[in-house]
Amino acid sequence: MKGLVTRHSSHVTGRRPTAFTLVELLVVIAIIVVLAGLGFAGMQGAINSGKKAQARNDVHQAASAVKAYLLEYGRLPEQEDIWKTLTGENSKKIVFLEAKAAKGDKGGYNSGTGQLLDPWGKEYQVQLDDDYNNKVDFNGAEHLTTVVVYSQGDGKSGVISNVQ
Repeated sequence: MKGLVTRHSSHVTGRRPTAFTLVELLVVIAIIVVLAGLGFAGMQGAINSGKKAQARNDVHQAASAVKAYLLEYGRLPEQEDIWKTLTGENSKKIVFLEAKAAKGDKGGYNSGTGQLLDPWGKEYQVQLDDDYNNKVDFNGAEHLTTVVVYSQGDGKSGVISNVQ
């Protein structure tokens, strides 16, 4: 028994080590991070596309609500309380625009402030044909309509109503 030395090296016994090396773990983590980053970028694009679609729908619905108000009352709603008027705070209590309630700074109708917010949390802008000549000047362009509803969008591109 003297001089007996036992070795547990994988080279001597032929066994593989059972743990991952630090380099292997770092490579796997790096791959996961890259894949997650690519997935996140794709999700952001899909979310932004969804917000643009929602804004297009909102401006179309709002412009249609103004036109319905005009048909019912024979005049355009007052500019300063337009969202309150269209959501039912009018003399006949008619709801011309059904808007979901705003959650925080996300899109929807804030009944406390009377603002209709786009999906980016900015208030929709409205320009009415106050002269009743079927022309609205908005952002330096003349539109042949009685109302223009506009979302500033994400700051890079906006969404404008096209209801005639």
